[in-house]
Amino acid sequence: MISPLLLLALAAPASSAPPPNPNLQRQAFTKCLSALLRPDLEQKTAVDAFATKASAACTAEEASFKAASIASDRAVGIRPADAEQNAKSEITDIRSAAVERYKGYLETNTAPR
Repeated sequence: MISPLLLLALAAPASSAPPPNPNLQRQAFTKCLSALLRPDLEQKTAVDAFATKASAACTAEEASFKAASIASDRAVGIRPADAEQNAKSEITDIRSAAVERYKGYLETNTAPR
């Protein structure tokens, strides 16, 4: 005898693909921000000035990542408002990490490889 749970599993449509992964867009966004580091380190730009510059840079990469992140969250059933907030939070984290890397390099008088 076939159990009702097994029948439900067999009747459910199979997912044809995993949810979209925004990793490529995340990497492109991070790479764009990282490209700002070396020229500003060479000029010894103040951290606050670099932070201002970084906050306005890489807007196309940010938009691409945000769209991919929201699509990924929505594909797994996350509410639109929550998906939007998740993307905004991750964008803030990525930008903050770039500024922290810059600050670390500036304080230690080193440069990215």
